[in-house]
Amino acid sequence: MSRKNFNIIGWILLLGMGASWIGFGYSNWYLLLTPMAYFSFSINDGSVKKLGKIKQMSLLQIFLILFAFIVSVGIVFGLIQLANYLINDIFHLTGVLKTLSVIIAVVFALYPVKFTFGSVIYKVINATR
Repeated sequence: MSRKNFNIIGWILLLGMGASWIGFGYSNWYLLLTPMAYFSFSINDGSVKKLGKIKQMSLLQIFLILFAFIVSVGIVFGLIQLANYLINDIFHLTGVLKTLSVIIAVVFALYPVKFTFGSVIYKVINATR
């Protein structure tokens, strides 16, 4: 199959998930379809070939990445719980203001983890070169 076909497959999966989410609501199938769409786009842009660097990594580096991922998920979860506590229990926000606050809180909770986990990945990738 050509790379263009994988791009089309990725878009079909994403658009199909979006349409079925609007029509039928959330389903657990999205947990399977989202990575499939991601891998389709990855094959399209050639970033799957970059996964060959995993073979060059030591076991310690792989454990470091897994540990950094677990800590990152914990940080995001903690920040989102803190934001939930502030929005619901301290400020008692409702309506549109609550919705906007939740969206902003989630975005702000993801940025510190993006930088910390990204820096660990960057250091490990540079060490394998």
